[in-house]
Amino acid sequence: MSERILRALMQMFSIIAKVDGINNTGRQIVESFLKQQLSAIQVATYLKIFDEYLESNTVASKKKEGAAKRTSLNSVKVLKICTQINQELEQTQKVIVLLRLLEFIYSSNEISEQEYEFVVTVADTFNIPNDEFTLLKSFIEDKVEIIPNNPHILVINNTEGGYGNQSKHLYSDSVYTDIRIINIQSVGMYALRIYGNLELVLNGQGISKERVHIFTPGSSIRSSKIKPIYYSDVISRFLSDESQLKVTFEVKNLEYKFKGGKLGLRDVNINEESGKLIGIMGGSGAGKSTLLNVLNSMETPSGGSVKINGKNIHTESGDLEGVIGHVSQDDLLIEELTVYQNLFYNAKLCFGNLSDDEISKRCVHLLAELGLSETSNLKVGSPLEKTISGGQRKRLNIALELVREPSVLFVDEPTSGLSSRDSENIMDLLKELALKGKLIFVVIHQPSSDIYKMFDKLMILDVGGFPIYYGNPVDAVSYFKRLVNHVNAEESECVHCGNVNPEQIFNIIESKVLDEYGHLTYTRKVTPAEWNAHYKEIIESNIHSEKKHTEIPESIFKIPNILKQFKVFITRDVKSKLTNTQYLLINFLEAPLLAFILAYLVRFFNTDVDTSKGYVFSENENIPAYMFMSVVVALFIGLTVSAEEIIRDRKIRKRESFLNLSKGSYLWSKIIIMFVLSAIQTVTFVAVGNLVLGINGMFLDYWMVLFTTSCFANMLGLNISSAFNSAVTIYILIPFLIIPQLLLAGVVVKFDKLNPTLAKQGGVPVVGEMMASRWAFEALAVNQFKENKFEKRFYKYDKTISVAQYKKDYWMPKLDQKITKIELGYKDNLTNKDLASDIELLQHEIGQECKQNKKVSCEVLGQINVNDFNMAVATSLRNIYLKNLKDYYINLNNAAYNKKEDLNRSLQKNEEEHQKFLKLQADYDNENLNNLVKNASEMINKCIEKDGRLIQLSDPVFHDPTDSKIGRAHFFAPRKNLFGKYYSTFWFNLCVIWIMSFSLIVTLYFDVFKKVLDFFGNIRFFQKKRD
Repeated sequence: MSERILRALMQMFSIIAKVDGINNTGRQIVESFLKQQLSAIQVATYLKIFDEYLESNTVASKKKEGAAKRTSLNSVKVLKICTQINQELEQTQKVIVLLRLLEFIYSSNEISEQEYEFVVTVADTFNIPNDEFTLLKSFIEDKVEIIPNNPHILVINNTEGGYGNQSKHLYSDSVYTDIRIINIQSVGMYALRIYGNLELVLNGQGISKERVHIFTPGSSIRSSKIKPIYYSDVISRFLSDESQLKVTFEVKNLEYKFKGGKLGLRDVNINEESGKLIGIMGGSGAGKSTLLNVLNSMETPSGGSVKINGKNIHTESGDLEGVIGHVSQDDLLIEELTVYQNLFYNAKLCFGNLSDDEISKRCVHLLAELGLSETSNLKVGSPLEKTISGGQRKRLNIALELVREPSVLFVDEPTSGLSSRDSENIMDLLKELALKGKLIFVVIHQPSSDIYKMFDKLMILDVGGFPIYYGNPVDAVSYFKRLVNHVNAEESECVHCGNVNPEQIFNIIESKVLDEYGHLTYTRKVTPAEWNAHYKEIIESNIHSEKKHTEIPESIFKIPNILKQFKVFITRDVKSKLTNTQYLLINFLEAPLLAFILAYLVRFFNTDVDTSKGYVFSENENIPAYMFMSVVVALFIGLTVSAEEIIRDRKIRKRESFLNLSKGSYLWSKIIIMFVLSAIQTVTFVAVGNLVLGINGMFLDYWMVLFTTSCFANMLGLNISSAFNSAVTIYILIPFLIIPQLLLAGVVVKFDKLNPTLAKQGGVPVVGEMMASRWAFEALAVNQFKENKFEKRFYKYDKTISVAQYKKDYWMPKLDQKITKIELGYKDNLTNKDLASDIELLQHEIGQECKQNKKVSCEVLGQINVNDFNMAVATSLRNIYLKNLKDYYINLNNAAYNKKEDLNRSLQKNEEEHQKFLKLQADYDNENLNNLVKNASEMINKCIEKDGRLIQLSDPVFHDPTDSKIGRAHFFAPRKNLFGKYYSTFWFNLCVIWIMSFSLIVTLYFDVFKKVLDFFGNIRFFQKKRD
């Protein structure tokens, strides 16, 4: 309050003073008012100014001007002063000024009409409502004999049952006369006065008889003869009729054990009702957060119960849906959304039965109530890059819970990281919510005096989860002082300023023993168990509930259906991503930029002046490398874009767990967004890369393979995002996921060149089958070879020629060698058992051939076994079966070759068509890819013997697999055998990758990776023995 305003107030007091002097009581009222605003030295200064104004007015009144003229002049002065100070004083201060003026004029038994008119003028100028002015006037002038009949006045005395009228009543056994408290509703302020000769103390200072005292939050009325009357007791009486339905929060014998068996909470008991603000304090490791998590149902207790109106919150949670809210210490806002959007999308997840307009109105109203209207369209930003203040962030976090109007609210460290002013604003908000009927539990650390006194009750925990205090916050100081026999044990607050120092409590609780040298040791004077013993003896027996409520408060909370939740999740996520410019630039430019760099680097062509034709697709030796790197890029981009998606939302999801929302809806929203993003990224990658390299006619095929691969990587990324607790760990892990995909794809290292314990000759080892990169690259390579515009016309003939040539040139000679070996064995008197491996190979190979080739039959097929094989069978195989089979494949080869030549000639009837043919081949048929899928590098071993069978190594792209009917095949197989039916490698491989992706969706939903990590994390390889 400025010096100018204080001078004006002193002048106004002096004008209203009686012209014939002021009595001692009136001057004491002025002094009391000044003491509330100023220090003792300044009080004396302004009392002197008051005296000077009063003397000046007295001199003026003795002059000869008429009384009417003086009255008129004084009225003008009062009005001028009121107008002057009206713009600077807060409404609460204006009410206090009016109270003191009323006290001032009623300090003598006679009140002049002039004085009363002056006060009315002040009330009108200060915009005090008429009914409130009348209430204040009657509160000041009424004698004890006049029984109040107004709901805004509370009477405290020992009259049982009260007066049965509109006034509130609080019974106190030893209060034989009245203590009256007025509720000044317009400013949320309370004032009291006492009647009779009661010797009472308010906040450590004596209460003057029949004087008005401001009853501030945290105040208490005390006397050696009466039970303390707390601020919360008074407030609860005024609010008793305003709450439609109350809740009783009852905690009985609560215990909680950690996984290792250590007790985190020990025998905690709480009984509270609506309209209270309960503080929870304690040192580090005392169990504050553990208690909060058990009370809000996030953790299940090991013993005891927590009930709301008789319903156990852990076993009957379905009946309490929407009743409990939790505000975490962590910042749980979506940084890219505005203040309004954060609240709106959160509200949409709470009100499935309300329209968007209704939800929007509710959000706008709540933001206005919390003072966030002006910031509603500002982006929230991160705690480091702030666009709104820390206090506004905290209020918005609270709003996320308040929007669904829970009856019980748990708040963890609401003032952490905030300035003292913001801290007070947040606690004012929580106190206001409590006054409106909410039951609020707050874990707090190092509160200021004003914040500390806001609590109606305080629970203090000591190390190990021992409860050591539960009661009025101000009394806590005296309680611990008495237990350690402090000299000034009854002084709980400063007698001069009324401040309470909560640190005193913890200084006493944690005080250390001194050694013989006067140095502090690590041993506490009083152990947690000893403090708990005092608590059980003095406090715990008094914890009881006066009333029990059984009806569950009606909640407007209604979870939307699964589809609506999905829409909200996906809309919220998309909007947050669209507002993040860096995210959009990186994710939408990364793929085409990598495609251009990759394609440009591998765009090889002959630079020899004499032979160069410029860039020709068919001569680019790097096309297979481009295909493989495209798969790697799809995996890398898919992993990096999804790896942080779930871990980033983990804290938000934890808060939303109170809503019992569909996990599937949330996960599918993430999956769909990732898939759409991957679709866009792979489209741009293929468009740029294939354009630069001149890969024609394969856009959709390439996109389908890379999109499918990227979706697999998305799912893998979401799984690790869900399983690990640190984004750094996730990004460190990505190389460990990518490198196996590089090595085990069959490109960098051929499958038959791997470590022999892993390798599989002529096939793909199991470890390779687990790699998405192997399926993707094979699909690309085989499809590019088979389905390009040039080879597509000749493939069936090339395949027939390849099969026929392999059979007659490599396979049959191998069988003939085996027959010769057996015949020589017979000449050396070897038995069939000695030749069993060779006979079994013949049995397998000829048996497979007979199944596939019905046109050439084998008369002795039934005798090709270890028991029946003989020289005659060998002769028949060589001279009849193999001869007939060779003739068949020669004819087959010739027929296919002739048909291919006929097709060639039909496509090159003249020079123009011949040039078109050559261009078609140059644009679509790549020589290096052909060599790769035909295994042309294997010049010697076209057919090898392994595990009792012959394995074809040549032309894998023309060789149909026959050994497996579950889709397993050699690398670059043209099609796959599944339960006796053949399917194109391209579509089969895509289906395999999608099956792998859907398997990862299942593991994601059931948190398989996380559970496995937790399981191994709980295994103790070494356990330290403790004495």
